[in-house]
Amino acid sequence: MPNPPIELLLLRHAKSSWATEGLADHDRPLNPRGIAAADRMGRLCRELDRVPDRIVTSDARRTLETVEGLVEAAGCEGRATATRTLYLASPGSIVDAAREHGGDARRLLLVGHNPGVEDLASRLAASHVECPTATLSIFEIDAAAWTEWAEWDGGVTRHVGTWRPRELPPAPTP
Repeated sequence: MPNPPIELLLLRHAKSSWATEGLADHDRPLNPRGIAAADRMGRLCRELDRVPDRIVTSDARRTLETVEGLVEAAGCEGRATATRTLYLASPGSIVDAAREHGGDARRLLLVGHNPGVEDLASRLAASHVECPTATLSIFEIDAAAWTEWAEWDGGVTRHVGTWRPRELPPAPTP
């Protein structure tokens, strides 16, 4: 029996704050809306039974805070790795990060920035996928391991769905 497909959860970081003048882009934190959205997307992962077993994120403050909120809300126990290579990464660099850091994970969450996240989601879905902040797209990849993921041309994936916090009902209370 063939292995089930590996799953890619692709998330754009939640809404960040511009309140501190002169703060470097890399160092911007989440704003209150972003904190709530990270929590909501974590709860969504749990509701969909799609909690990741490994997370790879940009090392920017806003992505790290997004992961922190999502992990807590999802009850995620998977390993998380922060890498500078996902900071403002291209679609190809995002795929490379999955290959490099995915290891034996069956369900991998990658957290990054636009335009790379939106461009990759659109390529994988074979149609335009709008990715405002905290958008989560899920794909099944027809590969046995991340190192075997060769292409992102839509022919090797199934777009499970895309969710945006503003389109979701409030999360059920635990």
